[in-house]
Amino acid sequence: MARSFDYEEKEVMLVLPKNTGLKVYTQLFMQKYPEYSEHKQIEVRGEDVPFWISQLTKKGKKVYGFTGEDLYHEYELENPDEGVVEVLGVMEWNDPSALYDKPALCLIGPIGKTMEDMPREITVCASKKYKHIVDDYLEKYREKGFVFDQVYVNGSVETSCSEGISDIAIDIVYSGRSMKECGLEIYDVIFKSDCVILGGKEI
Repeated sequence: MARSFDYEEKEVMLVLPKNTGLKVYTQLFMQKYPEYSEHKQIEVRGEDVPFWISQLTKKGKKVYGFTGEDLYHEYELENPDEGVVEVLGVMEWNDPSALYDKPALCLIGPIGKTMEDMPREITVCASKKYKHIVDDYLEKYREKGFVFDQVYVNGSVETSCSEGISDIAIDIVYSGRSMKECGLEIYDVIFKSDCVILGGKEI
């Protein structure tokens, strides 16, 4: 932990992710900090955890929570000047069944090709919850002359690529099984994600 939590506050709230993939880390979090079990808990989507911590902090509450590091990074890019939410520590994601031992946001495309094989005007599909990360990442390819039609969806990112809606995709790769079933492979690893413990700064 970067610093210890303050348990003396009159009202402490926890904002926890309800995403299925993060459930096991909710259990680990509560095991590590059992004193939190007595405080009010709110479950929201992992991508919304930083927003909730920010808003509740601005209302004068003491708030803690955690989410995926990738989701917090997206929040940082979207809110660069906010300065209300801070990282207090990291819980390492260590799953041997995952291709990289943890979730990895990857650039993926048809097997046997690379980005250099792609046309310079190209469609890329990604999840809506990574819009800022994707746009920031693609800048290095724009500098090489690529022009992107960026399509954002709530799911089935890999299928959009395999069925021809997009030429390439940016998506979380875990085991890699579904990616291979769609005839795709990894071109680049953009972001490997642990879990970050968050708190609201006193304002």
